[in-house]
Amino acid sequence: MPANKYALIRYRVINRCLKDYQFATMDKLIQVCEDALSMSPISERTIYQDLRDMREDDQLGYYAPIRLNRDKGYYYDDPDYSIDNIPLGEEEVKALSFAATMLDQFRNISIFSTFTGAVQKVVEAMNIKRLSKEDDLLPFIEFEHSPVSLGQQFIEPIILAIKNKKVIRFKYQRFVTEKVLSHDIHPYLLKQYHSRWYLIGLHDYHEDVATYCLDRIVSDPEVVDIPYKDIGFNTREYFKSVIGIITSFEKPQKVVLKLTPHQAWYVITQPIHPSQKVTEKKDHFIVELKVIPTYELIMLIMGWGPEVEVIQPKSLKSRIFELHKKCTDRH
Repeated sequence: MPANKYALIRYRVINRCLKDYQFATMDKLIQVCEDALSMSPISERTIYQDLRDMREDDQLGYYAPIRLNRDKGYYYDDPDYSIDNIPLGEEEVKALSFAATMLDQFRNISIFSTFTGAVQKVVEAMNIKRLSKEDDLLPFIEFEHSPVSLGQQFIEPIILAIKNKKVIRFKYQRFVTEKVLSHDIHPYLLKQYHSRWYLIGLHDYHEDVATYCLDRIVSDPEVVDIPYKDIGFNTREYFKSVIGIITSFEKPQKVVLKLTPHQAWYVITQPIHPSQKVTEKKDHFIVELKVIPTYELIMLIMGWGPEVEVIQPKSLKSRIFELHKKCTDRH
């Protein structure tokens, strides 16, 4: 039986009265509930039902050990019981443990470590080791741990700037140049890709949306007094035609790839893009995509080596051919 907020308040008030072998008469329980809710009258029938729900309701899961002493009133016959100490079910504990393990990957990032500690406290309170009789319980799930990368110290101020809609200024150095430039950015999104963190935002001077890798930021981001431009940035729309983190203003093209059965099953079981369509042929598979041929797509295709052939567009086929030729020419 789903409980409304008034019932939940009454349960907690009753709980306070009955803890630690305290006795409470029906009149006492009615009085404290009326005081807590600032409403009256509350009937005996309501309190009787509350006591029954606390004892028996499966959805509440309290299973409170409420007893009645005809001379003194109601009480808990377990001195350590409280609805505040209700143990979670096994599946709930597993879910919390799973979440804590995921958050642990980001323990070196201050804003995430706050959440990790909160979840971990709950897990420890439930005594996760009760899931196994082994004292030296070994982890049976191992996540891919991202190496600590440069720029993670900027995550918190960037998140706060996005949340508070503030323009930030930082110095930035691209890989291909030694020149360091200052940028004023209206931040919209923080995104992780291949163990690196990226900021997507509007450049205040050029007025275009661009991507900045946090490990190439060389100064602490600082808030600047520039009116924030909210352009209604839509993450799905921005990335819907690309594979990876970098996009462009090009129109998406039809990309057709011919894959060996061996490589095709990797792509079938883990699609590389939502637009993906796969057709099975006699001795190969055809994969069609509607995407912008970005650098990440090219690197992905090259990584498949002889398992893939680019059918179209011709420009992408030529680009892949040139890059492979450069590789062979160096040997």
